[in-house]
Amino acid sequence: MKWKQELLWVKRNEYGVALRIEEERPPGVPDAEIDTDSVEDEQIIKPIDSMAAFASLNRYFALSENTKPTLKQAEEAVKTLCHVYGATNEEVLLERGDAEVIETYKQIKNEIMIKVD
Repeated sequence: MKWKQELLWVKRNEYGVALRIEEERPPGVPDAEIDTDSVEDEQIIKPIDSMAAFASLNRYFALSENTKPTLKQAEEAVKTLCHVYGATNEEVLLERGDAEVIETYKQIKNEIMIKVD
């Protein structure tokens, strides 16, 4: 098991379950036991960011009822939709998502793109 800094220092087992949480870096923990950000971690959106993305997407849909969004705005909304599902981009979502998540994602993406001006 390795230590990882998130908001606090967390020690997780191989299943990602937090076994111990510290407010400061635990004393005496060798650098070899510190998990640096891996590429996989960079492709995952934290739950708090996912909730912020959900709020942004709700605002997008509310605004799109009164005005036609531009292609750039729609593309940003699709990117935000990926964040709602916890992925940094569509490619990551399609690789990691299950069939139901992917189907829902594609339906919402189509709704976003239909409204483009």
